[in-house]
Amino acid sequence: MRKIAIALLFASALIVGACGNTASKKKDAGTKSDISMQEQYLTQDLIIKIDSLIAGFQQLGVMPNMKAIDEGTLVLTDREKRVKPTYLMPLDRVNELITLNQKSRALAVYAVDREIAQLYGIPLEEYDKVITQLMIDTDNVALMEGAEIKVEVNALDVDSWIVTMGEEQLGKEQMHLFFETVAAGIMESLYITSLDIPRYITYFNDQTASDVSYRLLLVVEGIESLLPYHPELETIRGILEPLNVINAINVKQLEEQLNTLAAVIADGRNKLLD
Repeated sequence: MRKIAIALLFASALIVGACGNTASKKKDAGTKSDISMQEQYLTQDLIIKIDSLIAGFQQLGVMPNMKAIDEGTLVLTDREKRVKPTYLMPLDRVNELITLNQKSRALAVYAVDREIAQLYGIPLEEYDKVITQLMIDTDNVALMEGAEIKVEVNALDVDSWIVTMGEEQLGKEQMHLFFETVAAGIMESLYITSLDIPRYITYFNDQTASDVSYRLLLVVEGIESLLPYHPELETIRGILEPLNVINAINVKQLEEQLNTLAAVIADGRNKLLD
């Protein structure tokens, strides 16, 4: 579970790859009874577009300050650790979640929060318990395990992991949940960053600063592509919409925009599990 924040990104990518792979197989069967209502929108053009978006996410990875926390290069002093964060999402909110969309967003939120908890020396047992249950509820356990191994061996070949996983896991039509998960992870990461900009901004350079707006562009494009087939994505689209103004191309601009949008980011983040 140590690399869960990074693994989460690749687990989500595996979900999408699995959907595309399975849909293609079923369409090749040539019988309408084999094609569900959701599968009918998995046209070749849409699959190509989703694959392109996934490639973009894989290239970007996670935000540099979150990566620094995960790798242990961002550490706190013992004195700093004494003041525990009060802004993490309450773990008992998980009991209020009903839909797979909510649970997919929660999986990302708690994965990011777990990194912050670890940074402050907060026990992780409850986080691991909640995250494990969410992986079970969203049927992501096998995908997460595969993704963690991929991170360990530094391999980014999604297709190779699709082949190794059972047909039952690959049969899930969850392309829309990928974007719920990634969007929530981006929002929670931005929220954490906006709370202590002087500390976190030092881990960005001009390229990674400009990547923030590119991340948002990728996830919004994916959501809007699937929105006609999954109107429930309107919730996460609405949460992200105020962040469309983020267009920083260097560290200075990103710092200014995070300061300006801090309240907007906090408001959106607080709606993630609604």
